[in-house]
Amino acid sequence: MKFSCTQENLLQGLQVVSHAAGKNISLPILNNVLIKIENKELKLVTTNLEMAISCRLRAKVDEDGDFTVPCRLLTDYLSVSSPGRVDVEQKDSELLVQSASDKTTIKGNAATDFPLVPQLERKKIYGLKVADFKEMAQKVIFAASKNEARPELGGVLLNFNPDYKSGHLVSAATDSYRLAEKEVKILENTANKNYSAETSKIIVPVRALQEILRIVSTYHEDLEEEQPVEIVVSDSQILFSFGMVELVSRLIDGQYPDYRQIIPASSKTTISFNVAEWIKRIKAASLFSNVGINGIVLTFKGGNEQKTTFASTNGQLGNYTSEELCQIEGEDNHILLNFRYLLDGLMNLSSEEAVLKVISPNSPCVLSSKAGNGYLYIIMPIKE
Repeated sequence: MKFSCTQENLLQGLQVVSHAAGKNISLPILNNVLIKIENKELKLVTTNLEMAISCRLRAKVDEDGDFTVPCRLLTDYLSVSSPGRVDVEQKDSELLVQSASDKTTIKGNAATDFPLVPQLERKKIYGLKVADFKEMAQKVIFAASKNEARPELGGVLLNFNPDYKSGHLVSAATDSYRLAEKEVKILENTANKNYSAETSKIIVPVRALQEILRIVSTYHEDLEEEQPVEIVVSDSQILFSFGMVELVSRLIDGQYPDYRQIIPASSKTTISFNVAEWIKRIKAASLFSNVGINGIVLTFKGGNEQKTTFASTNGQLGNYTSEELCQIEGEDNHILLNFRYLLDGLMNLSSEEAVLKVISPNSPCVLSSKAGNGYLYIIMPIKE
């Protein structure tokens, strides 16, 4: 194996794939990056057996081959080496890396020891605009459960072309205390792209979504032209493809709860408000909420008053009360909410004006943008 490329390109490729490699004591080969040249194409690959990331790079190839070296070591070395051309060549059980002013050898392992990365058949492919994919992932990931007792809640539901929203991807995540749902439009077929119109409902690990989100957010501006994020779905795995990068992940096996049953069809009180003003008052109220419960009381007065009162009490610290004028329709009402969950929803609305729909102190409330941007956030109240 022998090739030449720029230090900048090789380092960027390693930074793309490095998050799938780690410190695996029981299986050290997983700490390595596979450097593979086949048909004059250079590819870097890492895996942790749950997820694999590959990145194709531009290079002048002199000889095909493959070899693995510690990913962290090679990345750290290149990050402090001089910019410009780098010549890389496998010499028996070592990798020779040479630039105009530096020369080093790194001990490695044969590529035959490296795990095989699954190759998905590209039958069921969906495409998303980069901006839509980023928004979809960012607005739901945070609501996924961190409790491993229910693995399906530790992932994000991706529902392609559901019968109630054809032509869209509906994503959702919940930890059973709050739920975030985001709708985005799936790309239509073009002369060069044939996307699937089939329905698919899968649960994707949060880690996989976080990784492809990191890659897309970091490197989409480096592309010469706008490219979609393509998603290939199989029975047990998912492939995200973007530019020169691919990420393959196992899917979470299990039945995602039918969360749409808990979305209230109606409400008794509807509050329209300014998001920035509410965030300020909720943060102030949070300073006096009880530790562990994180509860603040929101009281809604309609009629001639048209105001929301924010209140919290801490036996050791004191109490807080504040009023904010709002547009309130329906009955007077109140609800006790976890301020952290409420703030998470407000900060992900991407809207100046929002609507909160409340039924009763013991029923879930629904938060959404007043403009309607396909985002829904549901919070379970703290029982009084």
